Amino acid sequence: SVCTLTSIGKSASGRWDVGHVFVHSKVLVVDDRVAILGSANLNDRSLVGYSDSELGAVLWDHDDDGGKVGAVKDLRLRLWRQYLGLAGDGSTDYMIGNPSSVSTFKLWQQTAVDNHTVLSSVFFFMPRDTITTMKEWTHLKKKYEKMAPNVKAASLVDPSRLNQVKGQLMYYPPLFLGHDKRRGAKEKLQTSLFSKFIYL
Repeated sequence: SVCTLTSIGKSASGRWDVGHVFVHSKVLVVDDRVAILGSANLNDRSLVGYSDSELGAVLWDHDDDGGKVGAVKDLRLRLWRQYLGLAGDGSTDYMIGNPSSVSTFKLWQQTAVDNHTVLSSVFFFMPRDTITTMKEWTHLKKKYEKMAPNVKAASLVDPSRLNQVKGQLMYYPPLFLGHDKRRGAKEKLQTSLFSKFIYL
């Protein structure tokens, strides 16, 4: 399943609101031994070689030293605690200690699905299979954003359920934006190169 990150919060006046988390940094953790952290996107702008400048770092951990948690595993555990809404002190790390275990995968999936179920039932613009184009989603988000605070609050369906949301992880519905047509990376690269050739 594909997931995204979201963030909910309550204002001082008691009004709930939600936002999508768009993280610009990229993190890849492999087997709790290697982590790559950087700014590059998987697109032509970052990787074609003549556009944006990017920065990345690689962290390597060697075999466990006397059972201590290495820096890479510690990084993954801290991120996953935040995403899954687990105890920040590490007391629930046994639930996510092995990232490839069936129980960890089930926890990840169930948390994402449960959070999506709650959020999409409270907020009318949350990603869902029935929103099939970017135009439609943009319209719904702008409609919400333009509402006065009291109107926003009134548009929420039983917001007390938001207390059930754990962490930031949210399931990404497979048909969400499914009718949008986009050009592939190869076509974009050819167009970009052709434009550069014409203007040389």
